[in-house]
Amino acid sequence: MLSLKQIIQAVDGKSDIEYLELSPSGVSTDTRTIEQGELFVALLGETFDGHDFIEDAFRKGAIAAIVSKDVHLPRVIKVADTLKALGEVARFHRNTFNIPLLLISGTNGKTTVKNLTSSILSAKYKTYANPGNFNNLIGLPLSILEINNTHELAVLEAGISKKGELSRLAEIAKPTCGLLTNVGPGHLENLVSLEGVFEAKWELARNVKNSGGTMYLNADYDEFLRLARKENINYRTFGIQANAEFKPLNVRYGIDGTRFFIKDQEFHLPLLGAGNLSNAIGAIAVSVGEFGTTLPEASAILTGVKPEKWRLEHRVIGKAHFLIDCYNANPTSMRESLSLLTLFPEPRIAVLGAMLELGADSEYYHKTILELAKDTADLVIVTGPYSECYPKQEGVLYIEDKHAAAEELRKRLLADTSVLLKGSRSCKLEDIISELGGII
Repeated sequence: MLSLKQIIQAVDGKSDIEYLELSPSGVSTDTRTIEQGELFVALLGETFDGHDFIEDAFRKGAIAAIVSKDVHLPRVIKVADTLKALGEVARFHRNTFNIPLLLISGTNGKTTVKNLTSSILSAKYKTYANPGNFNNLIGLPLSILEINNTHELAVLEAGISKKGELSRLAEIAKPTCGLLTNVGPGHLENLVSLEGVFEAKWELARNVKNSGGTMYLNADYDEFLRLARKENINYRTFGIQANAEFKPLNVRYGIDGTRFFIKDQEFHLPLLGAGNLSNAIGAIAVSVGEFGTTLPEASAILTGVKPEKWRLEHRVIGKAHFLIDCYNANPTSMRESLSLLTLFPEPRIAVLGAMLELGADSEYYHKTILELAKDTADLVIVTGPYSECYPKQEGVLYIEDKHAAAEELRKRLLADTSVLLKGSRSCKLEDIISELGGII
């Protein structure tokens, strides 16, 4: 970890700390989890102000605090912007480790690609991957600060909601290579349109080009390849439909996962659907193309992977099949989940929560998805907070209260009934599984 002197230098801060040679044991932005000897960064949010908790941080053993307000306490480092300062500390720390770093972004699949890639690479290298979805302007710097001299490479995901954020994340992480999973309608409140989403995601490619690295691009998105050629970006391709360097052959989808070949190597991926197949091909492409993994090595690792919690997770509860995909939702992932439901036995029930952050197009997308759900499932139930986003249509059950929706669902769970639970994170549709006696 950096010394306090290096941290003050990195953030261009003002401080009267005397023992500058001391090094924090870590960095924290949350006094609920801060540990003895850590540096506390007082972030400002829409509903919180970290400066209100500085005394608590010191009581719990913080070695120092980065602040942007006048705080009359010892061991503080004054800066103009604490969020920017957090990034600068991480950027300084990253510069002390000359290791390859893969940065992954895209509308869907970032976490899955990151986890699959790190699983493959961990068989050969001491690999660091950011935990969970620590992928934004707070989480990614905190993740980078976890990298130490035992790691041989890092695999990180980057999530954004505004234009310019991916450039900043790349500036902090300094990726030596990058991967874009896909582009679809997500975070449209800030990015406005698909074109806006694409521009925001393409910032990663431009930053990787500036570092002299290689981009791994999904060839199923023609715009990726067109712009890469136009801007002279070094790239390699993967995909499941278009011609690509890494492409699956003889694909067979099932409720136990997906089987396919790449060249002469057979794979069994215990994850469901075309989206996860694309994620796996991306992970294989960068592991083989960038880091020297062989196809047999990748196949052996992928056979043992398990689905992420609440991400296209298949469970049997009683005698019913549940396809649980309630970690997040946007129109692209909604279509994928509904398509997967058709692989499961009849009767089929789709339990839908709202899709958030779709801006002015929210009404259109909710109407379109609802019509698709009616065509796919024998019954559609709309439930949870923000359920008013879906238009009223005949044949659809609208039950805002999730407890009541679970009770209605319980009545309809015949043997081999298949149920899809799909909605944005804020809808917390996993509560329905809990109501039905499943473990969440």
